Amino acid sequence: MKITVAGAGNSGQTTAADLALAGHEVTLFELPAFAERIAYVEKSGVIEKYGSLGTTGRTGRARIAKVTTQSAAAFPDAEIIILCVPAYAHTSFFETFVEHLRPGQIVLVSPGNWGAWRLRQLLTVRGKGKGVYTAETDICLHICRADEPFLGPGRVRVILERKRVLLAATPARDTELVLAKLKPIYPFLVPAKNVVETSLNNSNIVTHGPLMLMNAGWIEHTSGNVMIYRDGVTTSVARTIDVVGQESDEVLRALGFAPRAVEKTYERIKNAKWVLDPCETAPPSLSHRYLSEDVPFGLVPLADIARALNVTTPAADAMITLAGIVNGVDYRREGLSLKKLGLTGLSADGLLRLVEG
Repeated sequence: MKITVAGAGNSGQTTAADLALAGHEVTLFELPAFAERIAYVEKSGVIEKYGSLGTTGRTGRARIAKVTTQSAAAFPDAEIIILCVPAYAHTSFFETFVEHLRPGQIVLVSPGNWGAWRLRQLLTVRGKGKGVYTAETDICLHICRADEPFLGPGRVRVILERKRVLLAATPARDTELVLAKLKPIYPFLVPAKNVVETSLNNSNIVTHGPLMLMNAGWIEHTSGNVMIYRDGVTTSVARTIDVVGQESDEVLRALGFAPRAVEKTYERIKNAKWVLDPCETAPPSLSHRYLSEDVPFGLVPLADIARALNVTTPAADAMITLAGIVNGVDYRREGLSLKKLGLTGLSADGLLRLVEG
């Protein structure tokens, strides 16, 4: 198939390489303002994909059919568009490609963080939504790194293979069609009920706040030169991650979804091989997407929905407050509130009916 991957960060480059190795005709697109991200691959036409400790997926030299910053060259002919960027970049990319979309195309936002819902709203406003399928995953398709000093340019490394990734379309009735198209490429995809379930299931929003904030001094002192999971997930950090996860599960239960029920973080991390990967150092600063994405686009809507459902989330609320203090940003005001999502004043049933279309 002809597939365009939008965004050339860790996930975008890895996804592009993986799809090319699977035999698809891949275009890699990046915004003109970030053209330097694709300069090496544009010149070489190749991304080298490596595995890590115990990974078994596709590896090798992947030939990328087209590398471009020109939207007219990247989107009109694609059968599938996979957007692999942080949620704070969604709007910039949406505005770049929305006028090029045509009936029959699938746009997959990975990870979602409400991206499919926001794109569907934009398409409706622009009168472009007919026949275009919009969907999202709960988490990115690969746990990976790209262009790290350890790797060099044009090289990506898969640190851990995915075993299960949720997918939902909006409206929800399109999920089966989208899944039928994508599951042959990604067998680990499983259907979610709707995009509320995918957006609230992103494990990053549970993990990254405590991980970053409770290791803030270490991260700032070393500029991220620390094995953040191996050394940064102590018993107290893991306990905090688990409590945020429990609060997330309570919100999921209140909406009628199965809880993630992923606890005992310390035991999981302590015995995991992937935490030893040399790419798993900490982010270089506290302004990294681990806070600047996962708090305003993950924890803020989680907490807002919790309040609407009379579910208390003191640990998640604390993460939002502390992250805002650390970065000097009012994440509650800047983040994705229910008002910004157009979902205020709804009961749990009303919320789900609206997003399911």
